[in-house]
Amino acid sequence: MRERDLFREQGFLGPYTLFTPEEMDEIRPGIERILETDAPDHAVRCHNRHLDEKLIHDISTHPAILDRMTALYGNDLLIWRTNFFIKEKGAKEIPWHQDFNYWPLEPPIIVSCWIAIDQATQENGCVQMIPGSHRKVVPHVRATKEMQFGEMADSNYYDESDAINLEMRPGEFIIFNERTLHHSEPNYPDKGRIGLAVRVIPPIVKVLSWDSPNHKLVLIRGEDSLGQNELVEPPVV
Repeated sequence: MRERDLFREQGFLGPYTLFTPEEMDEIRPGIERILETDAPDHAVRCHNRHLDEKLIHDISTHPAILDRMTALYGNDLLIWRTNFFIKEKGAKEIPWHQDFNYWPLEPPIIVSCWIAIDQATQENGCVQMIPGSHRKVVPHVRATKEMQFGEMADSNYYDESDAINLEMRPGEFIIFNERTLHHSEPNYPDKGRIGLAVRVIPPIVKVLSWDSPNHKLVLIRGEDSLGQNELVEPPVV
């Protein structure tokens, strides 16, 4: 089955190889250094570091990712945001959810890439997805106190037994859309793990609010003929 048809059927693709585990071993110290520094325009070190760090921009826009995204969403693409998920020992469960429920986008069309910086296993709370769950909008309700998010998908509208575990080696990635239900368990081992999420939109999408006053989008493929969003050049060093 072609990747485009598979994406349409199940709402996600992958895992695919971006870097070998050995290559990621060489890259990881640079990522860890960045996560110890302040971002230039906000206080959250793990958000939007593609705007000030070339290493993060280059990882986020690797051809292995963008070639698949353009095949799915067209030749014109913008990065809206990136964020690192740092799952320390005992980190709370991330509830079942559809991403578009939380995001200020109109229309809510977005493709995400999740990159394993460290190995992601069932034991340390790898991403779980429900194939085909993107075909309907699931109501979200107030989350329980054990959850990391304030809202979660209403369990009356999906069957958790349909979920699959997407274990990944360091350097692997998955791609999914804004309505694919996903979730992760708490991290039980002593060692934490890091993942990088890359959020990409076509120019038809308008970002209705921003992460910080200076946050802008980066054109990563093609052109932005609509000009609905503020753009900035990517970092060069």
